[in-house]
Amino acid sequence: MDSPRIKRGVYKPGILPERGERAAEPYDVSDQIDLSEYLFAIRYRWRLMAVTILLTLVATFVVTKFVMRPWYRAEAIIRPVGQNTVLEETTGMLSGIGGVSALGSLATGILGNSSGSGDGEYMPTLTSFTFTNALVKKHQLREHLLAEERTFWTNSKGDPDWVVYRILKRRFECRFAQSSGNLTLYYLDQNRSEAERILGFYINDLREILRSRQVRDTIAAVASLQEEAKGSSDALIRDQLYELISRQIQRQKMAQVQADFAFIELDPPTSSDIPYKPAVLLDCVIMGLLSAIGATVWILVMDGDAADLSLTSSRSGDDKEQGAVTPGTAQKVLR
Repeated sequence: MDSPRIKRGVYKPGILPERGERAAEPYDVSDQIDLSEYLFAIRYRWRLMAVTILLTLVATFVVTKFVMRPWYRAEAIIRPVGQNTVLEETTGMLSGIGGVSALGSLATGILGNSSGSGDGEYMPTLTSFTFTNALVKKHQLREHLLAEERTFWTNSKGDPDWVVYRILKRRFECRFAQSSGNLTLYYLDQNRSEAERILGFYINDLREILRSRQVRDTIAAVASLQEEAKGSSDALIRDQLYELISRQIQRQKMAQVQADFAFIELDPPTSSDIPYKPAVLLDCVIMGLLSAIGATVWILVMDGDAADLSLTSSRSGDDKEQGAVTPGTAQKVLR
């Protein structure tokens, strides 16, 4: 005989559970998730999915290849030149003289304590508002940039200087490689030659700013060293200071005439004949995947709605059949 206890997962009507036990809920097979139904639905409508993906790929290819305007990216590589050679020589020279450690710190304050590096000096200069605004005004780029970016959504009431700055901020990019010490510059434009020309403006204007900064710092250093030399009573220290003054003057002349005193232009601005964007192949792959996912979701949702509708119809039909009374049955009830 079966035990009156209710086994787990088995429903036996008519047998009450003992005290302290919970009645097992009836097991409903419809609670199971059958993935084969979804796979069958997708397989049944594979032609619809294939047509959807194919049309999406064709539309994406046509739009990215023939409708969207191509953008070209110019690239240039420069290598900053260390500017602390004179400082090292000055500090070493003054350290060799006894009792002049204060002059060593003075030279450090006059000549600077670090060399210009790509990430520490060049990159903030290239991306600053002052540098960008001066570049636009010097080379008269405002009308050209505003004409290319003028759309329905463009805010024409904003400050033109800031509008142009935001445009160039989106187009210009610079990256500094710590391993090689090279600074790579990029610029985007719809015209290849224009991209190379504007990136050349960035390099030339950066060189001019560094040159004027170097000349200004050198003049200030020479004036400070001359004051120290005049106030020194030690002939040896005075001679060393005058030698430093001559080196600073030589450094100033080199900054005025030497083109690569601040950085070396390893690779001039060049732009490939292949557009940087839009990436036709990548866009087609992404849109193809998105269309496949969208078609799959749509098929599953539509089939699920159809299945729910048919189930509701069948249940309503069963209820009507159960509620219907035949004429013979009605006569028996009346009798």
